[in-house]
Amino acid sequence: MSLADIKAKINAEAQAQVKTIDTENDAKVSAAAKRADAEVKAVQESYRERFAKEEPEIVRRREIVANLDADKVDLGVKQRLIGEAFESASRLLSEMPRDKYLSFVGNLMKKAVVTGNEVLLVGKNERHIDGAWLGEYNESHKTSIALSADRLPISGGFVLRNGKIDINCSWDMLIGDIRPDIESEVIKRLF
Repeated sequence: MSLADIKAKINAEAQAQVKTIDTENDAKVSAAAKRADAEVKAVQESYRERFAKEEPEIVRRREIVANLDADKVDLGVKQRLIGEAFESASRLLSEMPRDKYLSFVGNLMKKAVVTGNEVLLVGKNERHIDGAWLGEYNESHKTSIALSADRLPISGGFVLRNGKIDINCSWDMLIGDIRPDIESEVIKRLF
């Protein structure tokens, strides 16, 4: 056998081996692809079944969350309206006609005065309580309450100071004090 024949024989055998290996690999790849396709289909089907089972629960949960969000917004609006109602009450107290305002303040003073020698502090924007009114009050009630030059950040009413003790009769405090007692009635009337 010649060298060329030997080379041809080796080449032919190598080509046959390559074809055999290619055929085996193609068969393995095809089998692996079929297994992978079957696994993908099985996983897809299991997810479809799982989603079909869980879809009503997912929708129900979303509805619950949406209802909770709507309730939160509704509650926020109601709380804001209640707050505005009490702010409006404070504003109405401050805007009372002078005679009613001073009569109301006078009645509060009668209840708040302890010694008759206190100091009266009023708000920065107080229009009705002044030295003349306090002089008349002192004369008619036999007290000697002094009007302080210091002004407080209150919307109306007064603070009566006796040494280190303050009796707060500001509108904000009075409304804040009564609010827990009447809030449920305000809610019923508003809603």
